[in-house]
Amino acid sequence: MGPELNHGMMRYAHLILLGAAWLAGTVDSAAQDTFIRSIQSLEQRMETEGKLGVVFFYTEWCTVCHAMEHVALQNPEVRRLLDDRFAFVAFDAESEVPVEFGGQVFRYRPSGVRAGIHEWALELASVDGKINYPTLTVFNAQNEILFQHSGLLGEEALIAVLKEMAGESNGR
Repeated sequence: MGPELNHGMMRYAHLILLGAAWLAGTVDSAAQDTFIRSIQSLEQRMETEGKLGVVFFYTEWCTVCHAMEHVALQNPEVRRLLDDRFAFVAFDAESEVPVEFGGQVFRYRPSGVRAGIHEWALELASVDGKINYPTLTVFNAQNEILFQHSGLLGEEALIAVLKEMAGESNGR
């Protein structure tokens, strides 16, 4: 290959990288907008529909979180309960996006190089002053925590908790 071909390939590679960087920025912005809307929707549904809030706190590095997300939270009965009876959102406890909820703004708190935790997770996912992942929190419009569980919650246990919180009988 001659030098002019290498130069052309390098130029093409730079254009691809530039396009990928732009697209990543666009996707990030869209993801943040969707994320902010889902938190606003949670609060609105709690207020207007009188639903309890359910937040699944997770982190990207937590394998147990991913297991619970892909098994228990995808169970059709769990999905039905969450969709029909609750206002639900999954929340990355290490998100750097500010969250406005209940008239307060919660922000990411860095604790080191590429480490930190979101204040909303500190507020709703702390159990005995500690946070373990995943944490499932059920709370009311007054932000009173009604149920909280750290660690893996299997499908049947999650269904039982959601039915109890929704006031459904075991026969239903």
